[in-house]
Amino acid sequence: MRRALSGLSACLLFLCFSLRVLANAPIIYSHATGAERPRVALTFDDGPHPRYTKEILDILAQYGVCATFFAVGENVALYPDLVRAEIAAGHEVGNHTYSHKRPAKQTEEELLRDITACSKTLGEITQRPVRLFRPPEGVCSEAVKCICEQNRLSIVLWSIDTRDWAHTDPQAICENVKRNVRDGSIILMHDFIGKNSPTPAALRQMLPMLLELGYEIVTVSQLLEGAE
Repeated sequence: MRRALSGLSACLLFLCFSLRVLANAPIIYSHATGAERPRVALTFDDGPHPRYTKEILDILAQYGVCATFFAVGENVALYPDLVRAEIAAGHEVGNHTYSHKRPAKQTEEELLRDITACSKTLGEITQRPVRLFRPPEGVCSEAVKCICEQNRLSIVLWSIDTRDWAHTDPQAICENVKRNVRDGSIILMHDFIGKNSPTPAALRQMLPMLLELGYEIVTVSQLLEGAE
């Protein structure tokens, strides 16, 4: 079985790099809808986290909005019930690799295994196909594009980095979002950060601010669908 998987990996990589089939893997940073009510997508990377994910889900539920969680496979395996809770609440889950290793530090075959393992783990828990991928640190190499094309994964980055990962002050996070948000923005946050994460506090300020500004907060897939 291991040899068969290795052979399949080598075959896919040969197709990618020898035939160069990577031109049709666009990178999504934002997606303006042109709707009367502008839309933004709120995204969370690196989870699930045993404390922060639940807190974030509670805040999102309070305001009746849905988001997209780009999950790390290792964390999914540890906290599958949190992923189930995300799906049950109407959120969507995307692939953020299994190990969250830097793509530049991996061989093409290692990267392929990392991406496919995350999709497999998520699929077993959610019983849904995984269609969205966000590479660690936003690194979109040709290998990443090629593997995503082969696995029918759309690469989703962001147009607003809240820098919550740097433990930015919640008020500064909100000011950054307010200054840069527009129809179609994709906002980057994290539900797995070291201790004293500013994300929940920032979210409590950001959600009412965005709603007051007239934005509808949706998942990435809903954003890409445009106006309903």
